[in-house]
Amino acid sequence: MSLYLIPIQTALFVFPILAVILTIPYILHQYRHYGATLPLRILIVFSFIFYLLCCYFLVSLPLPPIEEVAHYTTPKMQLIPFASLKDISLTTSFVWDDPTTYLTALNEFSVLQVLFNIFMTMPFGIYLHYYFEYSFKKTMLCSFLLSLSFECLQLSGLFFIYPRPYRLFDVDDLITNTLGGVIGYGLTPIVAHFLPSREKLDERSYHKGMRVSAMRRMFAFAIDIIVTLILYIMISFLLPLRFHFYGYLIIILLLYFIVPCLSKGRTLGKMMVKIRLVNFQNQNAKWYQYLLHFLPTYLLILPFPYIILAFILVFMKVDSPLLYVWYAGFALYLAIYLFYVFDAMLSMFQHKENIYDKIGKVKNISTIKVKLSEDYDHADLEREENECTS
Repeated sequence: MSLYLIPIQTALFVFPILAVILTIPYILHQYRHYGATLPLRILIVFSFIFYLLCCYFLVSLPLPPIEEVAHYTTPKMQLIPFASLKDISLTTSFVWDDPTTYLTALNEFSVLQVLFNIFMTMPFGIYLHYYFEYSFKKTMLCSFLLSLSFECLQLSGLFFIYPRPYRLFDVDDLITNTLGGVIGYGLTPIVAHFLPSREKLDERSYHKGMRVSAMRRMFAFAIDIIVTLILYIMISFLLPLRFHFYGYLIIILLLYFIVPCLSKGRTLGKMMVKIRLVNFQNQNAKWYQYLLHFLPTYLLILPFPYIILAFILVFMKVDSPLLYVWYAGFALYLAIYLFYVFDAMLSMFQHKENIYDKIGKVKNISTIKVKLSEDYDHADLEREENECTS
């Protein structure tokens, strides 16, 4: 039993790291394709990733010492089909026409190995049939290819880290793993009875994506910030220090005025998650509305550390009669900054427009074209939105 627990424990350790790496690309794909994320879809996809991780660890771990493997003289491949059935009949108490031997045989390694190979890929067939909507032939082919990848991994000595294979390439494993995927395909209707169909999941995602969530806007904003930072770092290496501000100003005007004007309200981040800015009548915004929307954020709020540093440097040089004027200016700027941060957090939790949206009289809309079936249950969506937000 410990031979099976070690790979699963390793998968439990590795999976959170892998999940963190995959989360951002996955969310980006969901926003681009559906406009929203569903908790159930996330659970299904990431459980599938965890399942595959367990499978590959089960066929690879535990790892023996390399020096020990170098002295192995056991066969590398077993290419005779159904040899495992012959081993069961010769080396176990199992008798085909005697049901009283069945329970006893279940405790013997040869029988357990065959059953394990079948059970291991049954979830794979269920995932492919239910979520990915694969046909029977495609599921059987993918189950075979999955098993083949297991055997090739073993035959290569874990990508040639080992001088020779430390586990046997067995054609019977290909057969039993493929059989497990096929059985899983057949069992899918039983599992799917307790879950919404893939079509329902897609419809929920599309309908939920019609309403641009705060998380979707934040994702677009984060992409814009990263692009801005990369361009600013490039300019800071190319230009002298005294021109850095002008370089930053050019970047802001390019990304948040020229690009939105040419792309009908899209920044690079908004393009990635498929949203755009429009006026309150759902028409293209005017050029000055983009300025009112973007410039306060990128000229007053984001450069906060640099503006504070500038105030400090001025305090050190200014004459005493003007000192109170700078104090007042600093207090005013700090109040604006804190108000902006508070308003941004409030709008995120209450799903309302930010103050700069109201000033610019613009809003974000989804650019994804969706078609919902006539029998779609809109009340079901409302219940889900009350439980969680995307």
